Amino acid sequence: MLFNWLGNLFGRRTAVQSKRHNPVLDFAVQRAAETYNEIPLKEFIDEERRAKLARELFLEVNRICATADPLTECREHLVATMLKFASYQVLVIPPEPKADPSGLRAQPGITGELREHLVGLCAKNDVLRSTMFEITDSDDFDDLWEILQRLYWESFWLLETLNATRIGLKDSVEHHDWYPEFLYATCVSLEHTYRWELELPPAFDESIARDAANVYSVFADIVLSGAADPGLEWRDYCRGMNVPTPDFDESMR
Repeated sequence: MLFNWLGNLFGRRTAVQSKRHNPVLDFAVQRAAETYNEIPLKEFIDEERRAKLARELFLEVNRICATADPLTECREHLVATMLKFASYQVLVIPPEPKADPSGLRAQPGITGELREHLVGLCAKNDVLRSTMFEITDSDDFDDLWEILQRLYWESFWLLETLNATRIGLKDSVEHHDWYPEFLYATCVSLEHTYRWELELPPAFDESIARDAANVYSVFADIVLSGAADPGLEWRDYCRGMNVPTPDFDESMR
């Protein structure tokens, strides 16, 4: 049943593609199908939009696998998608005492305070404003909130698929993979940017806020640099800077 669904999702491959079996592509496609079934994206998009996004997912992973250096290509796509995803993630995290499914609010630099500022951010942040207003010209919170949820789940679907591609390419570290820390660091960077634009106090103590912003923004550069273990290199970079770093349990890895 799953593979019939995948066939409908991504369309038939050509005879040449079928003979060129690629386990990385197969793994990513399977994870894409599983993710779509696990998330509420279907509540926000119709069948036409789903089919379009699914084909784009397939083509993107296929392009990565076909390049001379798929690992580097995958990291570049992953970083770009992570930046987009984080720009939505910090806006959907609810404030205390509501439950936070992401688990990120328990970490330093993530507050859950930004959702209520969605309208103001759409007025102040150029990227967010242009993204939202490609879809609607409304400045009503409920309208923007519905669009934000759609964009969040679409980017989540893509990010999960790219992460599966990364894992398939053996670009992960056993027992202490760098991906959860990368996601967290990017979210901290976006929260810092949004709070600055909104003229809110930083999420870190004023005495370390500037250093924290630098520490967390550098993770993406480390990933793009080709470091074998970006998480280890990032923690080495953090050492001695008096900036809090995350403490993830196994459920976050």
